[in-house]
Amino acid sequence: MKKILTLLAFAVLLHVSAQAQFVRYGARVGGGASYVSDDLLTHSPILGINLGGYVDYMFTEWKNPWSENIYLQFGFNFVRRGTNFEQVWVNMSSIRQGFYHNWYAQIPILAGYKYEIPQLPAGNFLSFYLGPTINVGLFGRLWDRKVTPGMPQTSNNYDTYITGNRDDRSSFKHMRRIDVGFVLGVGYQWHNFTFDLFLDHGFVALMKRDDVLNGVVYNNQNTGTTTTTQEDRNAYTGTNQAIMLSVGYQLPINK
Repeated sequence: MKKILTLLAFAVLLHVSAQAQFVRYGARVGGGASYVSDDLLTHSPILGINLGGYVDYMFTEWKNPWSENIYLQFGFNFVRRGTNFEQVWVNMSSIRQGFYHNWYAQIPILAGYKYEIPQLPAGNFLSFYLGPTINVGLFGRLWDRKVTPGMPQTSNNYDTYITGNRDDRSSFKHMRRIDVGFVLGVGYQWHNFTFDLFLDHGFVALMKRDDVLNGVVYNNQNTGTTTTTQEDRNAYTGTNQAIMLSVGYQLPINK
């Protein structure tokens, strides 16, 4: 039975491949707001960048009224992600501030729906798309500075660009290189020119840190019980987020 199912699945794949083809390719460049969603840090965006190319794979010969609208898009991008951050401890008169500027190689695999706008002249299209991305960290910069006038310890007074070494300034010496994300976007095409607005949402926490509540003792006055948090608790920092606007140019693939 398993062999029969395998043969059937293989036959379906061959049938789909025979009725599908790469129909167009393009390139785009974009910029927007990039930040890290970390509840423990006050953050502000940096300039995010997207630069890359793609090909569209369309099921052109399907006997389906939507066969000319549905497509898959495979791409390869160089992207810049990061954030500015700040922490303030009023009682200690202490401040911590810095930034992450990280560059990734990104591979998006998107499913899209594209149609020509009937109310406008020929050559005007609208598209919607979504899908996962795989991001691999290439290189990046980290600036992390903390100043606490009343405490001379190096853990409370440091600057990665002054007191630190080269590794202290390298982002991916301190955070994960692999990120998995999700893209949701809308695009407008005028003849061969494309304009896209999309959300790039990361799922993988950039760093893993000890939880500040490790070993804290809680006293419940209502029940009279005392509990202690687990010593192996871990706190996770935020994830990459970006809202991007891009412009590009697209050409058909001639068969």
